[in-house]
Amino acid sequence: MGKGGGVATGAGIKPGVTLKLAQLQNLCKRDPAGYREDYDAQVRRLRSECGILALSTTALTDKAAAASLVELIQFAAAVSSASYKGEESDAIANLLIELLIGPNTNTTSMSSSTNNHIEEGSLTINAATLQLLHKDVRKAATSGLILMRNKGAIKPLRLLELFYRIMTVVTDKNLREALYHHMVNDIANMNKKGKREEKVNRAVQSFLHGIIASSCADNASVEGPDDVAARRGVDMVCELYRKGVWTDEKTVAILASAVQSRNSHAMCRALRFFLNIEDKMAADKDREEDEEWNGANDVNLHRYSKRTKSRQRQIMKSLKNKTKAQKKKESKDAFQMASSGQGYIEDKGVAAARKLYPAIELLNDPQGLVESLFKRIRSSGSNTYKFDVKLLMINFVTRLVGNHELILLPLYPFLQRYMGGHQRDVTAILAYTVQACHEYVPPDEVYGILKTIAHNFITERCSGEQMAVGINAVRSICARVPSVLSLEDNVTDDNNMTSVAMDVEAFARDLAAYSKHNDRSVSIAGRTWGNFVRDVHPSLLQGKDRGATGSALHRAGEKPLRYGEQRVASGVAGADLLAEYEANKATYLIEKQKRRDAGEESESDDDDDDDAIEEDDGSGGWVDVDGDEEMDGEDEESDDEVAPELVPMKEGKMMPDPVAEKKSIDLSKMSTEERSKLKQDVSSGRVFTASDFATMKRLVEREEKLKRDPRAAARRKRAIAKGKGFEILSDDDGSDVDSDDEDGPTITGVVNPEDIMAMAKRKRMNKAERLQKIIAGREKFESKGRAGGSTNNEKKRKKNFLMTKQSFASREKLGNKATARQAMNHKIPGNN
Repeated sequence: MGKGGGVATGAGIKPGVTLKLAQLQNLCKRDPAGYREDYDAQVRRLRSECGILALSTTALTDKAAAASLVELIQFAAAVSSASYKGEESDAIANLLIELLIGPNTNTTSMSSSTNNHIEEGSLTINAATLQLLHKDVRKAATSGLILMRNKGAIKPLRLLELFYRIMTVVTDKNLREALYHHMVNDIANMNKKGKREEKVNRAVQSFLHGIIASSCADNASVEGPDDVAARRGVDMVCELYRKGVWTDEKTVAILASAVQSRNSHAMCRALRFFLNIEDKMAADKDREEDEEWNGANDVNLHRYSKRTKSRQRQIMKSLKNKTKAQKKKESKDAFQMASSGQGYIEDKGVAAARKLYPAIELLNDPQGLVESLFKRIRSSGSNTYKFDVKLLMINFVTRLVGNHELILLPLYPFLQRYMGGHQRDVTAILAYTVQACHEYVPPDEVYGILKTIAHNFITERCSGEQMAVGINAVRSICARVPSVLSLEDNVTDDNNMTSVAMDVEAFARDLAAYSKHNDRSVSIAGRTWGNFVRDVHPSLLQGKDRGATGSALHRAGEKPLRYGEQRVASGVAGADLLAEYEANKATYLIEKQKRRDAGEESESDDDDDDDAIEEDDGSGGWVDVDGDEEMDGEDEESDDEVAPELVPMKEGKMMPDPVAEKKSIDLSKMSTEERSKLKQDVSSGRVFTASDFATMKRLVEREEKLKRDPRAAARRKRAIAKGKGFEILSDDDGSDVDSDDEDGPTITGVVNPEDIMAMAKRKRMNKAERLQKIIAGREKFESKGRAGGSTNNEKKRKKNFLMTKQSFASREKLGNKATARQAMNHKIPGNN
């Protein structure tokens, strides 16, 4: 351009002087057609600079040439993607890609072949040329391609493979991190706000799956570009799962193949994903909610600033956001209460109700995966993997066995090799052993583990902490495999001897005797074991150790199921209890009506009982509907219709009407077969309503509660003798059941080593924890959140002063004070 007068364009008068690239970029965006010639001149300059770099290796590291090339790359990428999108932007993209990977690759064919899929090995990068290229030029070229991708000038699949290959070859750490974050964010942005790019997702997943699967071969390289590619692929898939972008079975299958990788880094990353991803996602969600809540509460009211209209609008907007955040938090709390059965759940659609299952539960072939990984653990020598890596592999194998209830019998003798008192991280080994136990494990395998733990930990030569850990581990194993406590499974004869013989009764009583140990941690572990056996199989304990609850369960015949034995439901749970309850209630109402007619009861008592029975009735009775509300057409049809004849059911299927027969049902006098038959008859001959299911649930909970009460039978016998055998179902029945609401996620099969640690010392709480405990206790005191009524101390505080003035405690205090006062007034002479 020469100097002189300007030329009229759409953006004004075109100056006749040489412009800087930043000014030219602005003018090209404002008037693309008027400044097309200037843009083409700069593009030709860029092409010549790239040609010089391709011919001369010394120009690749020239700092001055790199600075001018960086400016040209930024200009061409910004202008082509904004003003000349199409063929011109494709040409600039091909030029930048050729600059990065070398001049030997046909970028045009590559761009046309990767629009819908990514082919393995379709892109070859000249690693030597890329390494010799100046770092500023590499950064400018990749930044320009990212800018063009963000503006939609380049297809996503065209850059994903390029950036992935560059990331595995280049040694620049900052460039690798920039490319990695761009790929993750690009895929996340394509799948946000309810839209899904399934073609792109499938193509990228197939590409990553092929790279990760190639590292599972026996001849795969441990160090090299393929090794870095596998590691980066696993990191990318894990990050996208953590962001909630890819949470399907195909993503889990990709990471399952990474578990079998020969690359230890990729394998460990996949193992940690399956073990800890739910905790990380829950922590991310809590952190986002806390940040959102804290940001909404931080409202600047400008109390010490000048009040302007803009600040007033800002204050109103902040207050509005705070109110919105408050409502959101209240709705979340209401949803949690409704989920626990304390309220109504509002339907927010299928997408909001979709549950994200743990990744370890979405595995396609868990049995084959656990056998393959366990084979690698057993065949590996002492120097193949580090002990931390081997411990991580054992953790995953045991978690998989316990979560999916798999049968892997060689696992349990293998774990016994690491159960020595001198073993490193032996508490973690015991916790992983507990993880591997479930109800389908044969008791013979578990007996060997119990004997090993007893010999190595629960002996007097061990320290108190070791003994407590051993007892806690035994309790956790028996809780997961209750069939080991069954005495029938332990009976052996001469012809059929079990692999490991064990006296379960002596073993249980021996551990229960540790409740009187001098060491506090061992004593706590012994009492915990006694409480567990008392609930599961109280017959194993001595009579003095059973307690009231254990004695009641012992009389009820409570014992664990044998190995392979299951309780098969013969009907709806609680159907027999519902029949008994309704029959007894009908009999009670008939007798009550007779006493009322005879004038034996007062009307106030009748009204109270009637109200209680009406509240207990979930149906609430029939609702009368006026005839005027019906449609005329329906009235005309109803006049002409003839009522159909009702076909009675078979006599064997027909349930007797307790109101008509006026007979009550007593399940305590029925045998197990009669009660099962009654349950089947009620379940098959009646359609239960929602209120019936709620009533049956409360009746079952009340029966379990009475089953643990040693005085329930005597109390019921006295009530029947007094004519008060029927007991109205109150709202308190079943209220003692602990809720499963927890702050963190609940994952099946997880056992932390802290769960079996010794409880010798309590950690000192900080100020925040002490304050939280005080507030929780205060809320529990105010809301009466405990069983029973008020305590004696509460009653004493509420008593009138005149009632307690002459009590023994008051007189004792008054006597002490009077004696002291008398000693002060009448001092002994000579003792001044």
